[in-house]
Amino acid sequence: MIEKGTYKVVWISKDTSKIYSKMFENVDHAKVYGKWKKDYLIFRLVKHRNHVEYTWTLMPYGNYKLYEMALKFYTKHKGKRAVIEKIIGM
Repeated sequence: MIEKGTYKVVWISKDTSKIYSKMFENVDHAKVYGKWKKDYLIFRLVKHRNHVEYTWTLMPYGNYKLYEMALKFYTKHKGKRAVIEKIIGM
């Protein structure tokens, strides 16, 4: 059962259509595991609703700065298809 305070390490592999994750009760254990995975983020569980809906907060470990910048860029330009296509080379 997932309880408040749980940490989730999330990482990707070469197959970007999938994400992987592992849960930890201790942030230090999550950090050690994440460093072994290299391209990772760590989230902390904030709340859940009947174990169906979850709210996570991004923690300052791993590639969190890149993740934040990518989301800010996407949010700023998501309606501008030409900008996105130019960047990704479509």
